[in-house]
Amino acid sequence: MLFNDDLPNTITWSPADLIEARNFDDELAVVLLNRPILLHKDYFRTIWNTAKVRVTVDGGTNRWVDFVKGHIGPDEQLKAPDLVTGDFDSCTDESMSYVTRLNCRIIKTPDQNATDFTKSLMALQSTGYASEISRVLVLCESSGRLDQIMANINTLFLARKILPETPVFLRSSNSLSWLLPAGSHLINIPPRLLNERIWCSLIPVGYRAVCSTSGLRWNLDNQVTEFGTLVSTSNTYAELEVGIKTDSALLWCMGTSPKDM
Repeated sequence: MLFNDDLPNTITWSPADLIEARNFDDELAVVLLNRPILLHKDYFRTIWNTAKVRVTVDGGTNRWVDFVKGHIGPDEQLKAPDLVTGDFDSCTDESMSYVTRLNCRIIKTPDQNATDFTKSLMALQSTGYASEISRVLVLCESSGRLDQIMANINTLFLARKILPETPVFLRSSNSLSWLLPAGSHLINIPPRLLNERIWCSLIPVGYRAVCSTSGLRWNLDNQVTEFGTLVSTSNTYAELEVGIKTDSALLWCMGTSPKDM
């Protein structure tokens, strides 16, 4: 290993609970964006109901209402959103009436210089919910409009100032992604992902990064990663612990399929 979790200033990540939706703490905020809910029904219901704070963002409110009406049976329950945010150009009148009847806290965020996703994180801060949570899990999809995907990644960078003590994760039906700040990291890999040779990647976004790794099938050794040169995609695991040392922020992405497809 490059280092171990006993060394100072090494950030340890254990994402298994966010991948499998079990054994996680109740200091989680779940944010639902305006993308189809392709996650397994039981995963979505568990992660949503167990979260400390639940947020629907603009058209994500439509997605939540449709899920309740189409997938929740008479013996099941999906908790109401704690916050409903956005400029509401995508949220239908029917959905707005539905969450209004549930007495959800509705915060309109009309600023067009920021995405509704970014503004939802600001709302977590301004309402005081940020003090109650340790992580934010954003439910979205990594397919569709490339501009929206890039905007979501940009929000991960903005989140470092909006919620500086709270990591933000992007969860789609087949992946989990988050920013690794400059420094040393140790990622605990769920055994299933190693056994099934599921993909992972390290992507320098906006900045070049000199990076070293251990525990991957194809490791980096003090190599420059940058668009136009080397980007580590379609990698996989050789060990259950992955060590990463970087001098600049990197986007870490890890596949979660095929189990939850």
